[in-house]
Amino acid sequence: MQKNQNERKDEKKNAWRLLLVFFILSFISIVMATACLINVQAAWIQAYLWLWIMLVSILIIAFYLFCIWWVVQNKSVMIKTSISIYLILVFCLSSAYFLQKTGFFVVFKDAEKLQEYLQKAGIWMPLFYILLQFLQVVILPIPSIVSTVVGVALFGAFQAMLYSILGILLGSAAAFCIGKKFGYKAVAWMVGEETLQKWQKKLKGKDNLFLTLAFLLPLFPDDILCFLAGLSSMTWRYFLIMIFVTRTLGIAGTCYSIDFIPFNTWWGIVVWVCLLLSAMILICWIYRNLDNLQSKLSRKNKPKKEKRNHLKY
Repeated sequence: MQKNQNERKDEKKNAWRLLLVFFILSFISIVMATACLINVQAAWIQAYLWLWIMLVSILIIAFYLFCIWWVVQNKSVMIKTSISIYLILVFCLSSAYFLQKTGFFVVFKDAEKLQEYLQKAGIWMPLFYILLQFLQVVILPIPSIVSTVVGVALFGAFQAMLYSILGILLGSAAAFCIGKKFGYKAVAWMVGEETLQKWQKKLKGKDNLFLTLAFLLPLFPDDILCFLAGLSSMTWRYFLIMIFVTRTLGIAGTCYSIDFIPFNTWWGIVVWVCLLLSAMILICWIYRNLDNLQSKLSRKNKPKKEKRNHLKY
């Protein structure tokens, strides 16, 4: 009886904490949305500014009421999803407000003005982009290829590559650390228990080889795999070397291939579609033949060990 009472008390405390968190996130979202709307230059928004602010506020409050209902019903999946949505919303609104105040939306269509803007922005714009790349691994559901393409448009291939490598490597290390230090429950909360169980079944008995190939090839959920790597038998040393090599190759390939294969031409789009289809076929083939590949690698390593043992005797 005492255990049940204590459990109920803990559940009530967690519920009140969640409600407080949702309230704070809703308040921040409304404030940031209002600030963004005030700074919008479009005449059709400024003409009905308070109407737009009321509409956005009502939508956020309505979402907050849904969050209250999910807390009362103890819908853990929906609660986690809602927190993620709030964090993404706050991040996007904060980013939009920052870009508004720095004049980015005025100059981004003009290449010369954009270059001047980036020079004036100094260290803040690269830091903001590095933070974005870090968060897209740990929190934000943004594919790394999308954020990297944006970086190339902003900074050019070389700088985008450096900033992306730094942000993504830091995010990958953080995700791996969460898996190692906090374990299954923390990772299940971050990525979802169903997703975690699905990928753990795929990784069973073939952690290092599968993860190395997955990080090297596109279209795999790299953020989820970093968390899974932390739960696997993979060591810190192997992970850091592997992630540095695979992510550097992938990011460099993405950054420089955009210059050679542009998105704004018909042939460029055709080439990118062909490359993506080829990557998908290669991924399917590797996954189907992963056991055979791993057994071949283990056979190659056995003779070397036997020779070493023979020499010792």
